Amino acid sequence: MNGPESSKRAKRGRPKKKTNYNRKEQIDGLVSEAVLLIGIPFDDRDVRPIDAPTIESVAKAMNTTPVKIRRLLITGDYYSTEKSRMVQSMLKNGLTVDEISKKTGLGKASVYSYIPYRKGAYMLPEPTLYAEQTRLFRKRKKACEILMEYIDCTECSRYLWETIIVFENYSFCMENGKRFKYSIDGDWLCCDGIKISKQRIIEAFSKVRKIQKVNGHIREDKALEICGLKELIVIFLRIGACKIS
Repeated sequence: MNGPESSKRAKRGRPKKKTNYNRKEQIDGLVSEAVLLIGIPFDDRDVRPIDAPTIESVAKAMNTTPVKIRRLLITGDYYSTEKSRMVQSMLKNGLTVDEISKKTGLGKASVYSYIPYRKGAYMLPEPTLYAEQTRLFRKRKKACEILMEYIDCTECSRYLWETIIVFENYSFCMENGKRFKYSIDGDWLCCDGIKISKQRIIEAFSKVRKIQKVNGHIREDKALEICGLKELIVIFLRIGACKIS
């Protein structure tokens, strides 16, 4: 069909992008969200806590695929594995995606998934969330190591409370998937409107440790009887103080 109407359609071509679309801002926002949700940097050279968020759980929360989450985390310098380091090293050495694909046996799509998004500044809050979270992760890890070193000594209560303090605002996960955090107010642990005194925590810890030392574990019902709260059991489990049978 010829005429003015068909001529107009021919001139239209590809639809224009929305004027308010900003790719840089969009990717920056997605990177920040993925980093916040994953919490702890994903690095195969470090031991990851068993209750730490997974790439799959973050993908579900953001309604996208694990591959896209991985690339967002790589962009935010929050994901590092042997494969991702190899691909990025080859890229820095001047190899093209095609060359990397041939050398590694990875498909082009897989190679791209290990390369940061190129557009956008990918700026995170200052100081960078990665650096801040990494310092906190190492501080918590060190606190647990010191606690384990002195766990059966008279000074144990001191190191226990120091460990409790550094885990403030950590996202703990219960068996049913529910997550909780606590805050510290002087000598009190505050969690979901409940306040637990430092002395009560130390006493519960001491009783749990005595049973743990004799049996190598403690029954969940007994642990609950001692601690009174499941949240406190989860905290003890996370810092390595006991094992539940």
